[in-house]
Amino acid sequence: MKYKVEVIINIPRYKMLELFQDMEFMKEWQEGFESLTHLEGTPGEVGAISLLKYNSKGKTSEIKETVLQKDLPNTFNFLYEANGVENIANNTFVDLGDKTKWVGEHEFNFSGFMKIMSKLLKGAFIKQTTKDMNSFKTHAENNN
Repeated sequence: MKYKVEVIINIPRYKMLELFQDMEFMKEWQEGFESLTHLEGTPGEVGAISLLKYNSKGKTSEIKETVLQKDLPNTFNFLYEANGVENIANNTFVDLGDKTKWVGEHEFNFSGFMKIMSKLLKGAFIKQTTKDMNSFKTHAENNN
C-alpha cells in the first residue's frame, strides 16, 4: 500500500527541521508517544536504530525506527517496523520562504493477519498520517 500526504507549515524550513529532529518535541505532537530508546548507531544519522514506545487507550506498542537516508534540508527517510507491519516513510521538505511544504510518502508492507486487514484499513492509515502531520504543524506553528 502506498500513499502521499502533504501539509504546509507556516514556519521557515530551518526552524521546521530543528523541531522535526528534536526528540523532546515528539512528546508534544505525537499522540500517545512515551519514549524513544536509542539502540545502535549515531542518533539521528543513517543506520541509527531506535525503539519508539506509544500508549493508546492503555495499550503499549513498540515500533523499531531505522534512519534510511538523511539529506537535509531536503529529505529524511525512515523504516518503521512493528508486528506484521513495515513502513518506509520518505519525508521531503520544500522551502517556501517563510513556510515549508512537508511531503510524506509512505509505503506499507504487511504480513500475516495484517496483510488481510490492510485492504480494509488504507483509509485509516491515511487519516492517521494526516492527523499526525497536522498535529506537528499546529505544535510547530504555536512553538515558533
